[in-house]
Amino acid sequence: MDPNPYRSPIAPAAASPPSRPASLIVFGILNILFGVLGLCGTAASSAMFFMTLPRDPAMPNPMLDLLDSNPTFRLFMQVTIVLGGVASLVLLAAGIGLLLTKAWGRTLSVGYAWYAIVSAIVGTIVQWIYVVQPMLAAVKGAEGPAAMGAMGGVVGGLLGGLFALAYPIVLLVFMNRAVVRAALAPRDGA
Repeated sequence: MDPNPYRSPIAPAAASPPSRPASLIVFGILNILFGVLGLCGTAASSAMFFMTLPRDPAMPNPMLDLLDSNPTFRLFMQVTIVLGGVASLVLLAAGIGLLLTKAWGRTLSVGYAWYAIVSAIVGTIVQWIYVVQPMLAAVKGAEGPAAMGAMGGVVGGLLGGLFALAYPIVLLVFMNRAVVRAALAPRDGA
């Protein structure tokens, strides 16, 4: 006999877990997509260090010339490619974790977002020092297509740096929303 005469003889229904927020699905898919694209980019970028590409002396390539002539910039690019490959694997795993509604998926997503923000800022600074400033100095006072191309490169590089910040910032904001934290919080008895 139950010692509490006021307890209902019907067992209470098990509390249903909160529904999975749509943002987990969306960012899970986006993380997987960007992770795969990042791995493809890592493979393509590393080709310039492991393959000898034919070069036409009549058409110089300033970036390849810079990689050949500046060991500091070359080392920075090599480290960036390796770290980018690791970050892409982390992002891929984070996407899988979010789709499986695992707390570690959120943790990896937040870690990736902070890495990507710092990486984009540092990358923009290094590009400014080693690419943009020398390019602007080389075309200073010049007119015509070369000068316009240099200015287009500067604007494109700066806009690319800003664009690289967009996804990690949005990811960070959504991963810190209360509904996402609640959906990934450990449950009693689970």
